[in-house]
Amino acid sequence: MHHLPISEARYCFEKARDLCKINQFNEALYFIDEALKLYPLYLNGLNQKGVVLCKLGKPKEAINFFNRAIEIKSNYIRAWNNKGCAFFKLGKCMEALDCFNFVLNIKPGNDVSWKYKGRVLSKLGKFDEALDCFDTVLTLRNKYAKIWEKKAINLLNHNKTNKAKSCLDTVKKILCKDFEVMLDKSNLLHERGMIEESIDCINLALKLKPNDINLLNKKEKCLTSLEKRIF
Repeated sequence: MHHLPISEARYCFEKARDLCKINQFNEALYFIDEALKLYPLYLNGLNQKGVVLCKLGKPKEAINFFNRAIEIKSNYIRAWNNKGCAFFKLGKCMEALDCFNFVLNIKPGNDVSWKYKGRVLSKLGKFDEALDCFDTVLTLRNKYAKIWEKKAINLLNHNKTNKAKSCLDTVKKILCKDFEVMLDKSNLLHERGMIEESIDCINLALKLKPNDINLLNKKEKCLTSLEKRIF
């Protein structure tokens, strides 16, 4: 049974999360440590300390904290995903893959695990499998977005405009996450010489971020590669 942390520990944890949002990771680490002093078995605190250590370039140390969180709650999906990412940063692809597969055995619809599994497989040169993973992510997120859209429409039909707006904001957040996956998929297709398909992915990503300079430059490079191939 997991007990709720005391209010002082929760305050320190929330303060740390806010600092992480503005990339002040050293300061965040201080507050996480304070939270863990107050409540050493703080599940989310242990996980968050691992996340902060990864951000500070210490993935090896981070794994210890993800493991401690997992010892408290064996099926703690967030910690397993973060542990996989830490292994990936250390270049330990098989260990990372084990983490993401563990999550997917528990929750096959976890889009985060599919995304990172795709990145690991791409690194291992298993491009077809990686593409399948990225496509799975996009399919899952499209389904999530449609669920929230239907909820918004239902709320609008009942004149609950504020709640409907909140649902539509959630749809936007879900679709914005597709941006990263589109880039991953585009890079992989380009690597395989599938330039036109790579450009298609970039065009979809541009619908989400039409003024993204890096993306526009990437598209220009792809078009140049395509022209060279044709001529």
